[in-house]
Amino acid sequence: MPRQQLVLLGGSAGWMLPTHWLAQFDEVHAWDIDPLAAPLFRWRHGRHLQSQGTRLHLHTGDGLAHLRESIQAMPKAFFWFDNLLGQLRFTHEPLDTVSRRLRSLQKTLQHVAWGSVHDRMSGRSLPGTALPLPRQGSAGVAMETAEGQAWLHQMGAISPWLDHLTENVLPPGTPVQHTAWPFKPGYAHWLEMGWCPPRSTRP
Repeated sequence: MPRQQLVLLGGSAGWMLPTHWLAQFDEVHAWDIDPLAAPLFRWRHGRHLQSQGTRLHLHTGDGLAHLRESIQAMPKAFFWFDNLLGQLRFTHEPLDTVSRRLRSLQKTLQHVAWGSVHDRMSGRSLPGTALPLPRQGSAGVAMETAEGQAWLHQMGAISPWLDHLTENVLPPGTPVQHTAWPFKPGYAHWLEMGWCPPRSTRP
């Protein structure tokens, strides 16, 4: 993973990101549409990043709309989508349009290092269910497969669960971690996270 520049999309105030992880980069560019995200991000991480020599650039706006521009400006950066892509299904776009948009990211990002943590599924879970520990896997596991169904069963999923349309975000075979997140009592999310190097450096 590149360590010079990080382009963070959808990081909000950085609640999900350890400061020491951010500090490994020389420069961080964080994008979020919420105007409160930038001052809260700086309040949470700014002082420590400054002490470590990490330059922090906070942008208010749609980072996805500026993605190609950012890739051209910083082709050696690491691009990280922080709990953003699974939320696109809640926009006003038709769901098939959102699915195509998510799938197209692989082509857009093929020449840079990038990764994502995103919702795969979410919904009600059986009360008292002990959620499973995170497990390693590969991107592209469909909900309908035996593996996908077994994972949902371990989470005590009560049908129907909401599909966040992110099954094909990461290239097939990308190493990922699946995590069960107890979002609130009686409700859980299936999170997927992984990253991949630029295509030109893959075997």
